[in-house]
Amino acid sequence: MPLSRSLLPAWCRSLLLTASLLPLSLVTVADGFASTMNPPGKEALLLTGKISSVKSQSFMVPKAGDAWRYQIQWMLPEGSIATPGQTVIIFDKSQLANQIEQLEASLLRVTAQEQSQTIDLNSAVLQAKFDLKQKTSELEKSELDAAVPADYIAAKDYAENQFKLMKAQSELAKAEQALKEALDRQTASKAQLAIDKARANLELQQALSGLEQLALKAEIKGPLLYSSDPWSQKKYAVGDTVQIGRQIASLPAMEELEVVAWVNEVDVDKIGVGKPVTLRLDSQSEISFTGEVKLIGRQAQKQIGWGSSNWFKVEIRFEPDDRVKITPGMSVLVTAKGQI
Repeated sequence: MPLSRSLLPAWCRSLLLTASLLPLSLVTVADGFASTMNPPGKEALLLTGKISSVKSQSFMVPKAGDAWRYQIQWMLPEGSIATPGQTVIIFDKSQLANQIEQLEASLLRVTAQEQSQTIDLNSAVLQAKFDLKQKTSELEKSELDAAVPADYIAAKDYAENQFKLMKAQSELAKAEQALKEALDRQTASKAQLAIDKARANLELQQALSGLEQLALKAEIKGPLLYSSDPWSQKKYAVGDTVQIGRQIASLPAMEELEVVAWVNEVDVDKIGVGKPVTLRLDSQSEISFTGEVKLIGRQAQKQIGWGSSNWFKVEIRFEPDDRVKITPGMSVLVTAKGQI
């Protein structure tokens, strides 16, 4: 048997009165995207999305040089139509230019060291070869002297000749070993110098390539749209210093446009692929046109600054309407009839 309101405590009656005054539908808005959380039924589900392009180009802060952050020096004005090959973003190159100067000096130093050591190594090899020839000649002379029979010379001279022969043979062996060591040292040193020079040249080429990467160019035709910092939600601008890998702008193609919206996890079951939706541009809200849900993401995602809820990506195809001028980046209100 239900209790009479008069029998409830005062705080309970107050709570019931407050609840009765709340609307049947609560709309939660997070950074430009909205999802209407309705009670069970077929009430309209509202989503806020943006005109996007199936084909687009993203501009990230490149990995160039040793720095992990780069300052934006220049950007093409937002909304300007960029053409393929046109420079749209330039980052500050001063730090990398200083690094290139140091690498060029290092390459010059390594090259000079290579030339100097090559001369010294070649001289050492030539000297070792000369010593070997000299010791070979001395050995040949000693062999002739030692070949004289003892019957024809004094015993002392014969013994001395034999001693000189042994000494010449030892000296020749030392000369051969010295030449071998000089050649090995020449080979090893030249190989190390070649490695040092190749490394210095590679580092310089990478830095020069990085210098080119700090000027981002368009590959397709479309309007340039600035991205926002995920934490402050402020659009990137000239003078901002941004870490590498961060997307600072995008360039959507003008063809194959679609609407991209995000639906809260509590509402994702209220829409379905292939279901019709009504679209209204925020800038031309008096005109509506129709669309169709093309895809609903399979995995929910956290959105920075949107609270603790999870969100599913919704892609919507639509037929262009001659009455409205549609450009990528425009905000769109999506109305879908609840499915449950």
